[in-house]
Amino acid sequence: MKRRERSWMYDRLDGRNLKPDFLKGVGEFIEFCKEHPTCNDGDKIRCPCPLCDNKRFHDTETVRVHLYKKGFVRNYYQWICQGESLVESSRVQPNQYRDMVIDALGNNQEHLLNEEGNSVEEEPNDEAKKFIDLLKAAGDPLYEGSKLSVLEMASRIGSLKCEFNLQHRCVDGFASLMNDAIPNNNQMGRTFNSTKKVLEGLELPHERIHTCPKGCLLFWKGDAQLDKCRVCGSDRYKKTAKGKLIPAKFLIYFPITPRLQRLYATKNISEDMTWHAKNPRVQNTFAHPSDSQAWKHLDTTFPNFASEPRNVRLGLCTDGFFPHGKFGSQYSCWPVILTPYNFPPSMCMKRPFMFLSLLVYGPKNPKENLDVYMQPLIEVLKQLWEVGAMTYDISSKQNFNLRAALLWTISDFPAYDMLSGWSTAGKKACPYCMDKSKAFWLEHGGKVSWSAVGTVETLLTGSLKQRRPRDRRDQALSWDRGPDPSTPGTEMDQELERLRRRNRDKSPVVDVTPDDDSD
Repeated sequence: MKRRERSWMYDRLDGRNLKPDFLKGVGEFIEFCKEHPTCNDGDKIRCPCPLCDNKRFHDTETVRVHLYKKGFVRNYYQWICQGESLVESSRVQPNQYRDMVIDALGNNQEHLLNEEGNSVEEEPNDEAKKFIDLLKAAGDPLYEGSKLSVLEMASRIGSLKCEFNLQHRCVDGFASLMNDAIPNNNQMGRTFNSTKKVLEGLELPHERIHTCPKGCLLFWKGDAQLDKCRVCGSDRYKKTAKGKLIPAKFLIYFPITPRLQRLYATKNISEDMTWHAKNPRVQNTFAHPSDSQAWKHLDTTFPNFASEPRNVRLGLCTDGFFPHGKFGSQYSCWPVILTPYNFPPSMCMKRPFMFLSLLVYGPKNPKENLDVYMQPLIEVLKQLWEVGAMTYDISSKQNFNLRAALLWTISDFPAYDMLSGWSTAGKKACPYCMDKSKAFWLEHGGKVSWSAVGTVETLLTGSLKQRRPRDRRDQALSWDRGPDPSTPGTEMDQELERLRRRNRDKSPVVDVTPDDDSD
């Protein structure tokens, strides 16, 4: 137990800086030494750094500096030289894994925790049964006399597999070896699948959604019972060599709502979700996404949303990659990742808090059909913005309505085309300039190009000297500063209405500006 509680002793550095947990732990160590003066030499205490090795006495500040620079001597989890007795350290410790289960699921099963004996006994439902099984696994020892519980062993094996990317067969062999090494009357599984069953109740949901092979639609909701695509007629299933029907293509969807709720159900994380509201910001300094204009504009425009600091601000990013490398088989894979920005800078945009929400398999690039695959995610984001989800905050012991807003998307220029629907090819490729772009068609090259005078020079300030146009084509272009990056809302509404009319009537675009009937 001490090894787990004092793991901070050998987790000292974060890059070139000392970790906050280590600084806090050293302070607790020095306070412990002061509380046991019988093992001290007056005002001096034993130093447990590797150089002193508990053989030399120093004042507390010198010991603090030694520990900051060198750390603790190896495997010194028991502070015996500072007066910690074995009896004191062997007192009953709280079951951290049981607390973890209660934090994650207990707020939905309060009737089980506070049960006072009902007259009528019933079988628990599926959710309650998972909760009861997890509590049992957290309390049962791995074998008689073991300090590890069944749940702890299963979670640590799963953590090692994910951290070192171990294969299933490797974990199977490791589990089988451990099973042979410990006493026979143990409750440890021999395979990774049996180990996973212990953790089933803690798993977050995911869903496989069948899609059209050409990306026309999802076999989802109203189309869930179809066997063929109603757009292109492609088959939903294909046969394997053994004659088994399998989906021709599918995507994996990971709902974001339970993942955000799990953040508030975790003790050491829930308090950090309101860091952006509790910590004062430094003026004219960009140290966190909350310093951005987009964040401030959202707070100003929607004060009701901003009044609840536990509401989540999200960022979405996506890009494709080839999992088999450049020289392997051509197979495209597109992940869509959501990142909450409520965390402090030390946690914000770190790997544990970047949630995979969609995984679009190949073999080809989804291109303009990415919006089809994003339908489940967009529906949940709209629900989190308009309605919200009831969530339990473990830090304040309160239920609240969790809402979320998508601040921005992060992508390269081709993926910008796929996310926004704005074509990044052709004369109107620039999403700011649009139809005011200074573009022309190369007569012999057969491609669209932009004039250096019409494009680059418009971004220069007026104080810079403008160069002379190189040819007559550049000379014909104006020397203005280009359009305003912020397009007026009325102009955008008119453009959208023109598109709606063209798609509805299947006719050339018409001007939707109302006619003047005054004459």
